[in-house]
Amino acid sequence: MGVKEALIYYLKCFRITNQEELSASGLQIRKSNGNIKKTCHFEGGTTEKSPIQEECIQEISHPLMRVRNDNRLLNYKLFFVLILMLFFNATPSLAQQPKKFRFSGFLEYLNNTWVPRGQIYKTLGIDNWQNQSGVYNRFNFWYEPAKNFGFYVGMRNNFIYGPMNATYNNLFDMAGLNYNEMATYDPGYLDLTFMIADGTSYYFYTNFDRANFKWTLKKFELTVGRQRINWGVNLIWNPNDIFNVYNYFEFNYVERPGSDAVKMEFYTGDFSSVQLAGKLGNIQTLNDSGQIVKKLKLTTAAMFKFNKWNYDFQLFAGVMEDDVTAGLGWAGSIAGAGFTGEASWFRDQQNFADTTGVWVASVAVNYTFKNSIFINFSGIYNSAGATGPAYAGAGNFLGSFGTMFSGNLNAKNLTRSRFDVFGQISYPATPLINIDLASIYNPDDKSVFVGPSVNFSLTDNISLMIVGQLFWGNTLTEFGDIGQMYFLDLKWSF
Repeated sequence: MGVKEALIYYLKCFRITNQEELSASGLQIRKSNGNIKKTCHFEGGTTEKSPIQEECIQEISHPLMRVRNDNRLLNYKLFFVLILMLFFNATPSLAQQPKKFRFSGFLEYLNNTWVPRGQIYKTLGIDNWQNQSGVYNRFNFWYEPAKNFGFYVGMRNNFIYGPMNATYNNLFDMAGLNYNEMATYDPGYLDLTFMIADGTSYYFYTNFDRANFKWTLKKFELTVGRQRINWGVNLIWNPNDIFNVYNYFEFNYVERPGSDAVKMEFYTGDFSSVQLAGKLGNIQTLNDSGQIVKKLKLTTAAMFKFNKWNYDFQLFAGVMEDDVTAGLGWAGSIAGAGFTGEASWFRDQQNFADTTGVWVASVAVNYTFKNSIFINFSGIYNSAGATGPAYAGAGNFLGSFGTMFSGNLNAKNLTRSRFDVFGQISYPATPLINIDLASIYNPDDKSVFVGPSVNFSLTDNISLMIVGQLFWGNTLTEFGDIGQMYFLDLKWSF
C-alpha cells in the first residue's frame, strides 16, 4: 500500500476533534480534620439545587466526516432555530423577572503554532511550522419559570482560520474528504451544528452543546436533552465516564461536549443516590464498499452512589455502544491528600463468549501544601494496551500524528499503551499569576509529553494564558509523531 492509499484509508477510518478546553467539574468539601465530607459532581445550570448540592459551590478549574443533511435533518434544524428565536424574543418579559432568567458567556482568541517533527510530516509534505487562530464565543442561557423547573441552552460560535487549516484541507482533499465538514461534525442524535461559512483556510460554525430542561420533585431529578453526564472522579483519566469522556489535551473547552440523553436521579440519603441514564449518538464506520456511514449507538447504565468510611463510592453497570460494561470509583483522602480512583470493565457484545474483556483503571493522589503548591500524580492501566511502541500494531503509518484527527476516544481506549503515568505541579506565584507544569510518560515506549503553562489574571474577567504542548519520542510511539505546539489564549468572560 502506497503513502497516498494508506492516507486515504486512514482518514476514512478516523474522526476529527478540535483542540479545545477541559474543566474539573467535581468539588470536594472537607471537614476541619481534612476528611472529605462530600464530593460534588454537577454542572452549572439551574439555581435549583439537589439535596446533595445544597452545600456545594461550583468551581470550573480549570469532529469526523459530516453526512450532509437530508430534508428531514434540515427541517428539524430550522424548527430548532425557530423555537430558540421565539424563546429569546420573549426576553423583554424575562428581563422584568431577573431571577428567572440568567445569562453568561465569553469571547476568546486562541493562537496555535505547531512545529511538526519526524519523517511522517515530510512524507505528507508538511515541512514548515504551521499557524492557526480562532475566535471563540459562548452564550449560556438559563430560564427557570418555576422553582423546580428550568431550561438551559449553551451556544458556541467559533471562527477558525489560518494556514494550518489550509494545510489540513489540502491533506484531506487527497482522500476526497472535506476537513472543514469533518472538523464540525456533530455525533449527537440531533445534529445541532450549523456551518455558517467556510473556505480553504477558514470555517465559521455554530454549535449547541447544551439544550435541556431539568425538573425536580423533592428528592427526584429528571434532565432531558443535550447535557453533560459526568461520572468521572479523577482529574486526568476517567474510565467511569462512559457518556462524555474528554481528551486531556483539549484544554480550552471548559464546558466539554454534551450528549443527547435522559438522566434520572433519586437521592436516597444525604450522601447517596441512584442514577439511571441513557444517550443516543452516532458513530461513523466504513461499510463493505469502503464508504463512510453513520450508525446509531445506545449507551445506558445505572449507578449507585454512597458514602462509607468518609469515602464517596460509586458502582455502575450497563452498555456502552457495542460493549457490556461495569465499574466502580471512589474519592476520599489519606493523611490530608486527596485519593481517587476509577476502574471499568468492557466486553464486546458481539463476541461475548470469545473474549475475556478489557480492564481500564486509573488512580490519582493530589495534595495542596500550606504555601499553596498543588501536586497531582496519576496512573492509568489498560489491559488491551501495547507493551511496546504504542502505534506499532495500529495498521497505519501516521503513528501518534493520527491522534490529532481521531475523535473516537471513549472510556475503553483512553490510552493505547498498557501503562501511562502523569505528574503535575502548580503554584500561584502571585494572586494574579499561576504557573503549572504537567507531564505524561509511557514507560514501555519511553515517549513523553510535557505541558508548561502560565495564567495571568489581567482583570476580574480577562485572562491571558500561555501554553506549551511538547511531545517527544521515536516513530510510532505514543507521543513520538506529533511535535510541539504553542498556544496564546486571551479570554474575556461576561
